[in-house]
Amino acid sequence: MRFLRVLRLPHLALLWSGQVLSAMGDFFYQIAMLWLAIKIAGSQGGIFIAGIEAAAALLFGILGGIYADRWNRRYTMLTVDILRALAVGTLPLLALYGPLALWELTLVAILVGSLGAFFNPALQASLPALVPDKVMLQATNGLMDITRRLARTFGPSLAALLITFLPLSQFFTIDAFSFLISAGAILLMGRHFAWKASESTQHKNKGLGGLVLDIRKALQAIRGHKPIAWTIFASGFISMAWSAGFIIGIPLFASQVLKGTVSAYGLIVAAYGAGNVVSNLLIGSLPLRRPVRIMLLGRLIVGGGFILMISQPNLAMAMFGAALAATGGPMGDIPLAIMMQTELPSQHIGKVYSLYDMISSLGSILGPMLAALLYAYLTVPQAIAICGLIIATTSVMGFTRLREA
Repeated sequence: MRFLRVLRLPHLALLWSGQVLSAMGDFFYQIAMLWLAIKIAGSQGGIFIAGIEAAAALLFGILGGIYADRWNRRYTMLTVDILRALAVGTLPLLALYGPLALWELTLVAILVGSLGAFFNPALQASLPALVPDKVMLQATNGLMDITRRLARTFGPSLAALLITFLPLSQFFTIDAFSFLISAGAILLMGRHFAWKASESTQHKNKGLGGLVLDIRKALQAIRGHKPIAWTIFASGFISMAWSAGFIIGIPLFASQVLKGTVSAYGLIVAAYGAGNVVSNLLIGSLPLRRPVRIMLLGRLIVGGGFILMISQPNLAMAMFGAALAATGGPMGDIPLAIMMQTELPSQHIGKVYSLYDMISSLGSILGPMLAALLYAYLTVPQAIAICGLIIATTSVMGFTRLREA
């Protein structure tokens, strides 16, 4: 498999190992942050902390993309990882002197959200310079994409094991060390890769005018690439529907329709995670001769899987539909990443990725609002079906608008 070829390259094996551990650490961070916020301020505390971190990521999103394209991307990732380790590492130290306060969690959430806006575009924009050809780039994107899916699949069971003998505040210590391991991996990769866009492509404008010019040039690059432009536009609707249908809808479906316990919900989520991983392994290895069509087909499969999940009120069908829907995620994400990295100018990859990430994140924030409306007036299966139809409709519209691609 192509994944194995990627891991034979020492620098990529280092990078991936660091990102896997960092993704697992982030999962522990999220559990501890939300649980402590809920203990301090009730359910509204968890919503507040999640919202403030997402807002920080949105606020700094486009700046992160701009400077990922201007600065040395290796130094950017190193600096961000070290700063995140310091920020998160303060929480277990503060916990030694008494219960953590909501304002302390809030400050760290803002720092982590804003710093992440610089790391992710720098990582995405670096990958083309780290691989020898487009085939290896495809496999590398698949390998990087699978990190968060592995964290989602194995994180809950590992967290349940560790909480039996570790205080919850030490989950922050695990996350801080994971950032330091990621930084160490990036440091060991060395300086001999093209960590920065060519100087000839960098304009000399500074200040606010330079930022505006950067954004305008990135938008021009997007407008010149119809599939990327359409996908960025549609990503907000897809994320909103996915959040309302899966994150909020599936727990309701498991408890109210299937009359199950949390274990039924866990099995559906596990089936989704398994479908994600299997699809990722395949899409990262198979030739992508028509990436736009594969991407659109993936979104259609996600929507169809949602509808299949609720087509019968039984756990087996819900798990099958979840696994099917999950296969569509990598089908959409990996071709899009490759198009951004190979069909856009190097000096705009970070900004375009940031814009895509911002719109997707905005959709995820709006998802609970859509859910509140749908679940107030419709049954749970009807509401999830509507979310599936929204996702499928964006795919059908994409096939219509991008038929030449």
